[in-house]
Amino acid sequence: MVNDQFKNLRGIYSALITPMRPDEEIDYDCLQSVVEFQINQGVEGFYCCGSSGEALLLSLEERKEIVETVINQVGEKVPVIVHVGTLRTKDTINLTLHAMEHGAKAVSMIPPYYYNFSQSEIVGYYEDILKATSAPIIIYNIPQFTGISFNKENAKSLFEHDYVIGIKHTSSDLYGLERMHQSYPEKIFFNGFDETFLSALAAGADSAVGTTVNLFFPRFKRIRALFNDGNLEKALVEQSIVNTCVEIMVKYGIFNSVKYAFSLLGLESGQCRRPFRPLTNEAKREIESIMEKFA
Repeated sequence: MVNDQFKNLRGIYSALITPMRPDEEIDYDCLQSVVEFQINQGVEGFYCCGSSGEALLLSLEERKEIVETVINQVGEKVPVIVHVGTLRTKDTINLTLHAMEHGAKAVSMIPPYYYNFSQSEIVGYYEDILKATSAPIIIYNIPQFTGISFNKENAKSLFEHDYVIGIKHTSSDLYGLERMHQSYPEKIFFNGFDETFLSALAAGADSAVGTTVNLFFPRFKRIRALFNDGNLEKALVEQSIVNTCVEIMVKYGIFNSVKYAFSLLGLESGQCRRPFRPLTNEAKREIESIMEKFA
């Protein structure tokens, strides 16, 4: 079965940030260091050019160079999944072919947004990419950003495609997650909200892609191990620590917060591109506090 070829892609992935210099140019040297730091922490894979990586604020060429930098740094140590979603189908196909050519193990994409596309147009977008590339695809379900929510009914024709290998479920609808898992247990289900990791495991998720995994991979690994051992009480303690960090970082902007946290670890990652606003001094103090306590 085709999906068996990709079962080794299950794991806890870092939704990789994109370090920036003060002039908003990408700091590729720092990107390499951030990748190496996380490999040394034991991270099980990277998801690059996603929301955490500011994908939609990057040019297509920048996204390609990030992919090449990350994959060259990683080698064969862990899998790299590349987010290739764009509004234009042709650009998504372009990014998909590039990612696979350079060693990505799979690609993922948000659905086309803004124009209020019909469900048939959204499904057609994924089908066009499948036909043009034959790449293993992970659907990216992030309704808070796209306004489009996938479920077992409206994604049925996609889930039935062998090369749709799973879904990145960045949604608090854990009932929907469980229903998709029940219907398609052979697929890979990536939890996308770090604060629901433990709950998502109970709902059928077997993997994760997370922004705070950049910083706290060992805690996510412990949550999974404790859950698998049936020690829910200790798993919840670890999840609560993660949630304390998430709560503060979301309060001030999760992506800039993670970048600042890296600077506290000696990896100066700059700020997110405009129109994101820089962190306040108050935000920095709170992030310093949680990093001192929990990192």
